[in-house]
Amino acid sequence: MRNRTILIVALLCVAFAGHAIGQQQAATSPAKPVTGLSFAFDAQHGQLNASGFAVKATPSSANAVSVTGTIEVTIKIDLVSKFKRDVEFPCAVTVIGGEIDTTNLVVDGGIETASGVAVVSSGTATCTLAIPYTWTLVKDPAAGGGMVIAFAAAGVNRTGATLRSTLQVTGVEPIPASGATSKFTFAASL
Repeated sequence: MRNRTILIVALLCVAFAGHAIGQQQAATSPAKPVTGLSFAFDAQHGQLNASGFAVKATPSSANAVSVTGTIEVTIKIDLVSKFKRDVEFPCAVTVIGGEIDTTNLVVDGGIETASGVAVVSSGTATCTLAIPYTWTLVKDPAAGGGMVIAFAAAGVNRTGATLRSTLQVTGVEPIPASGATSKFTFAASL
């Protein structure tokens, strides 16, 4: 059952990888599709993994610039399914950012992850994860700058069974200004 759930989530993620599903507080430009990128969520361990893109190992030029900041993601999960009291709600975020070359499936930047357990109050589970980052970027004329945010959450019982899960992916968001904390809030239901 666990492998089937992960497979279904991965297939759905591939099918919808380019579409903005979450809601963000700040207005952004329309989402641009990113093909070749897929995600898999291991709910029992709270891990969200990306695949399909390679990360450049080292900057290829002395013209590299370092970009730093923090991305704070809040996931507000409406608990519409019937869950017992022993259920926990692991959550995870993966941010892929920098120069994204969708032709060659390469990211000159980084892949950042964070995970935790949502806090439940009044039928809503809330998960807030802060992801500090430092990316060394080299301008690539074949690439566009930006970041993709994927987030996942699940209801997992005390035996480790995943009762429900969700995995959602945004379109390409602008890279935040260096040194800034960028806050995103997404809605989900379990």
